[in-house]
Amino acid sequence: MNTYSTLEVSRILGIEKSRVRDWIVKGYIIPSWHKAMARGDRNLLTYDDLCYIYLFQQLRSKGFHRTPIAFIVSEIAKTGFSNHLKSGFRYMVWNTRFPKEGGKVTILTKIPNSTIDSSNQMLVVDLLKVKNEVDRKRGKRESKRLPPAWCSSAIKGFAGCVQPSF
Repeated sequence: MNTYSTLEVSRILGIEKSRVRDWIVKGYIIPSWHKAMARGDRNLLTYDDLCYIYLFQQLRSKGFHRTPIAFIVSEIAKTGFSNHLKSGFRYMVWNTRFPKEGGKVTILTKIPNSTIDSSNQMLVVDLLKVKNEVDRKRGKRESKRLPPAWCSSAIKGFAGCVQPSF
């Protein structure tokens, strides 16, 4: 299982490291692999955590408050982001019918086609799109680390790989 440090997460997702750390310290995001408990200890985050942080960032940019977003993320995390997608559950629906309790989060295989009561505020998030965007960002970061194609496989591990002059 791949794990990521706070610094790696911030680089992959393009979020300030201090912001990611703040969300973890305040308990909005809970690392599923290892939470730092002492000075010098590191938070280790999984791929699912990357998706939660990306979703958190996107909902914050849309004007949602941190506490309801943390509630949404924690509800998705109960079963696991990847587990929902593997089981075919792709859509997260958040209904604020009970705002004091944080609303109600359900994970569905398709977008509900029933008439939505206009007195309730509802949010639908496609978890597959979140996953695809995180994969895209992660792929961009990893492609920057690859050595040039002209480097032979024998010397790719060395920092002194120089382009041949012709």
